[in-house]
Amino acid sequence: MVEAPLPPDEAARVRALRELGLLFTPAEERFERITRLAARFLRMPTALVSLVDSRVQWFKASHGVRAAETPRAISFCAHAILGDDTLVVPDTLEDPRFRDNPLVTGEPFIRFYAGHPLQLVDGSKVGTLCVMDTRPRQPDETELETLRFLAGWAQDELQMQVLSEGQAALIAERDELRRRAMLDPLTRTWNRDAILEVLERELARAARDGSPLSVIMADVDHFKGVNDTFGHPAGDRVLLGVVASLRAALRPYDAVGRFGGEEFLAVLPHCDGRAARTIAERMRAKVEVERFETASGSARATLSLGVATMVPTPGADAPGLIEAADRALYRAKADGRNRVAVSA
Repeated sequence: MVEAPLPPDEAARVRALRELGLLFTPAEERFERITRLAARFLRMPTALVSLVDSRVQWFKASHGVRAAETPRAISFCAHAILGDDTLVVPDTLEDPRFRDNPLVTGEPFIRFYAGHPLQLVDGSKVGTLCVMDTRPRQPDETELETLRFLAGWAQDELQMQVLSEGQAALIAERDELRRRAMLDPLTRTWNRDAILEVLERELARAARDGSPLSVIMADVDHFKGVNDTFGHPAGDRVLLGVVASLRAALRPYDAVGRFGGEEFLAVLPHCDGRAARTIAERMRAKVEVERFETASGSARATLSLGVATMVPTPGADAPGLIEAADRALYRAKADGRNRVAVSA
């Protein structure tokens, strides 16, 4: 295995990457959408938006893999950022740089790789959009053009700040280790402590500017039955699919966190009750129509959701708003599940 050398601008490149504020942050639909399209259009099992830090490569978005990162020393993308064009490796076993790489000789058994560097306006190459397969491939020019087009889209998204004020401030105030600790390892959403802190920050902001703030409490109906019928690995797959549907239904700057085992809390700044109910209904409908493919068969899921809204005054606290959403959630369950209820 040949470890990629450091780019000549490594110090400035890493600094530019970290200033984006995207490392070790929750997955976002705007990037997940790109990896889904890359996998579909290029007929690949795996696609990633990979950010190459000083010691690790972090997957801001991933399709087809569970891992959130790998060491930079074994990263294919660390090689890709050394050039200006797409790095294509038709068969890793035929390439001396990669044939004994642990990602080739073991899981996920990469045999084909293509990665296009993602470049910021200052010229820093901070990562790649890449696709991989477990068999050798020889992409044609049309496929490579598709990858470059999608990489351009990902590149534009990298330089857009779309998170809410509360989330952006929380990320900016935490170092790398503390940001990692704020993420749920399975769903790559905020964990319970982090989403509660986001809510507290958004309450304070809303109280300052007099804007409405809504929360949605969502619970996967009869989730124990999914685990009992299909097994816990299948249950994890269902939760990942549900979270993908939630992200797709939310606005880009909304926050979502795993509040309990199969319970999620969404925080919606600048959102009145009517809009929040519409978003909650969109969440419910998206999950209802999905089929989640697992090793044990195809599974279905539904959501019960509770919505609560307030225009906070100084001193308003999160527990009261969460309690109102929780009461609405339990009313949705009592009324038959797979529905939205709004706090009175």
